[in-house]
Amino acid sequence: MSSEKSTSHERLREHEAVLVIREAVQNDAAVLAGMLREAAEVMVSRGVEQWKPEMFSMETILEYFDSRRVFLLTSDGNPAGLFTLQDSDPGYWQELNDERYLYLHRFTVRPEYRGFDYGGKMLHYAEAEAVRLGKRGLRLDCVAHLPGLNAYYQRSGFRFIAERDLRRSVGGRYVNLYEKTNQEQKNNGS
Repeated sequence: MSSEKSTSHERLREHEAVLVIREAVQNDAAVLAGMLREAAEVMVSRGVEQWKPEMFSMETILEYFDSRRVFLLTSDGNPAGLFTLQDSDPGYWQELNDERYLYLHRFTVRPEYRGFDYGGKMLHYAEAEAVRLGKRGLRLDCVAHLPGLNAYYQRSGFRFIAERDLRRSVGGRYVNLYEKTNQEQKNNGS
């Protein structure tokens, strides 16, 4: 994990709201856990097989700070979204794992903030962080059985790399692997 930390805040004005993306600290753990459990509860209520609320205990969230960087998006000071970045992801990427990329996980926008492209703002921030750290680009995984979410990442400029059967390991399901290189960001005007 990079010891280099981003200290600047990204401020954006959209829909009359002031958006700030900042690196979270351990004191944010309760908010982060609540947001992830909320996202999982929505998934469960819609019959989406992805996250379960019990995955996001305070202990688990606090452990994130040992293995990844956690980012929080606020809208007018209210928690609206989050994502994590890590320097390696061998569990999902296996032999394709490459520490020259950043790996995005736990990407979520709270239900009341959906429809304002807050996810796009967080993706752009993560892409810029990859550039700032001299990485080749940004990588992520997405469960294969959610066509809408897969299409979202493809519309956002991410290129399909491979499918993984993780039923016996970390994810317990099929996932699609995506990446967006810094060169692709430049070509798309991101």
